[in-house]
Amino acid sequence: MKTSVIVNAVRDALAPTSVADARLLGHVGATADSCIRARIYSDWARGAMYEECVNSFRTHWDDAPDGGNGWGWQNEYWGKTMLCVAGAIAYTGDKALAQRALEKAHAFVREFQKPNGYLSTYAGEDFLRSNPDSEDARAQACFNVWGRKYTLWALVELHKATGDSECLTAAVKMADHLIAQLSRLGLTLAKTGAWHGISSMSILRPMLELHRLTGTDRYLALADEIVRDLSSESGGPEAILRDARREDKIAEWYPIPTFWAKAYETMSCLEGLADYYRLTGRKDILDGIVAYHGHLVREELNPMCGVGHFDHFVNAAARVNGMTELCDVTHWIRLNRELLLLTGETRYADLIEEAFLNAFLAGVFRGGRWGAHIVRSHGTRHLPAPAQTGMVHHQCCPDNMMRTFFDYSASQVARASDGALSVLLYTDGAATSGADRVEISGGYPWSDGPIVVKATLAADGKVRFRVPHWSATVQIDGQTITPRDGWVEMAGRAGVNSWSLRFDMSPRLANWNARAHDEVPDYTVTYMEWCTPDMVGLARVEPALLAFRGPLVLAKGRLAGTSRDETLFAMTRRAQDWRATLRQAPRTAANAGVVQPWTLTFERAGDTYDIPVADFASVSNVDDPANWFSLWF
Repeated sequence: MKTSVIVNAVRDALAPTSVADARLLGHVGATADSCIRARIYSDWARGAMYEECVNSFRTHWDDAPDGGNGWGWQNEYWGKTMLCVAGAIAYTGDKALAQRALEKAHAFVREFQKPNGYLSTYAGEDFLRSNPDSEDARAQACFNVWGRKYTLWALVELHKATGDSECLTAAVKMADHLIAQLSRLGLTLAKTGAWHGISSMSILRPMLELHRLTGTDRYLALADEIVRDLSSESGGPEAILRDARREDKIAEWYPIPTFWAKAYETMSCLEGLADYYRLTGRKDILDGIVAYHGHLVREELNPMCGVGHFDHFVNAAARVNGMTELCDVTHWIRLNRELLLLTGETRYADLIEEAFLNAFLAGVFRGGRWGAHIVRSHGTRHLPAPAQTGMVHHQCCPDNMMRTFFDYSASQVARASDGALSVLLYTDGAATSGADRVEISGGYPWSDGPIVVKATLAADGKVRFRVPHWSATVQIDGQTITPRDGWVEMAGRAGVNSWSLRFDMSPRLANWNARAHDEVPDYTVTYMEWCTPDMVGLARVEPALLAFRGPLVLAKGRLAGTSRDETLFAMTRRAQDWRATLRQAPRTAANAGVVQPWTLTFERAGDTYDIPVADFASVSNVDDPANWFSLWF
């Protein structure tokens, strides 16, 4: 199939390196490599895991009378699995992996795609809402289009990773079928799926990708229709850009926020809207996204540095029992990445870094094969991702998580619109941008040593360094510099340049101003205790103190060498009463399982005591009911 290149109306302020030109190194790189080995190369991944998601297109469990009854979403798993494979093909450069993946994708398409282009686990081709005549919106939901989105998107990304035309042709047939189907049924996507079409309308992003690849106007026309519904002044709960201008909280926009205010799906739409702004240049779209993002920062940031509570926007900032869905963390990172690239504002990189190093890495269980469904602020373990919607080897969050490593890796270094090479994220890694190469080492943010940035430049040019919001200044080669708008700029010379950076990594204390869970109705506490009975009686009853080191949330826990009583039942402290210092602790058998053990010392009016701590992810990323951890002090 002949492809076309569409020119964006808006040039990104920052052009990132490609996934193929970036590598994660150090601790984060080892964690990513473990995930890739377990979920891409293992016998389980290539066998039982893959075959189960393929088999769902044979069984049609999602709308079978004795199965999903329209509430199933098995059709998302093939697409999510192959999106990760497409990313791994680019990241590793493994031609054998590309060949195996295309063989599987071709066999899949040939077996399951109908001549008219339909490709879904739903046997009922026109089954787009369970009960459109019901006044209960929950009865109208199904995930037919939602799952088709992931299949289409995976086919697009496999084409982009390999150049394969058969995958692109299959994606085009899927898109054409959907457009024709909606026209034939007299429907818009806002009238399909769950949450007034929010799940269905998240197809916006892959549809825009397909438009860019083919130049086909009808794909842009469908995108235009989606955007009209997402911003309509006369629309319903789906008009998220209209509602973004409201001054009240997201949790107050809906009669049943614990159903309507769905985090993952909404942020998927916001990501698509960001790309629509990039393509069309409509400033009102960007303004709406930024306004919605402002609501999330003010109302929904949770103590693990994700957004939302469980998987909804229900005033997470007021909930002391922090819980965040791993899929929500993935899409919070993706939304901030879009805004970072579009605007060049470092505050979005701050949010990416903090979400990745805390909420995300906490949810990737050791070994990389599986992960958490819900990452929580304290307890005996995170809620493990249960095999869901009739599956054994799949769940939405582990199936999604590998893409976040690729998104993060490709965000470490970017090229500014004025040509400056921009270093954004400082965990160990390497990236190539055009003829220039950047290598980052030093073990940030766990090490006490400097960050070393080595830049090999083809010609003289500017190199910019992001300074995180928590560091008022940065030392570069011993010189203290105050950033401007979050950046410090240095002159680079053709050839090899090296800079030594130090940020202010002093521990910071902050009061969490949430109310106790008995004051804010917490619909998840009972459910979470049912899923992890070892948590019964361990929900927090009052807010407490948070401690940070750079971007890391510090935490107590068994793996850091903190006792169970100190971790789960110690007194509540307030930041104004205490001063804190932090020092590296020697390695012992008790703390051998964390990246870096520290001793956190609290001091107040002559009262001093030490607490063993580590970063939140290190003490909590195991699925073990005998573990304990807490980020509350």
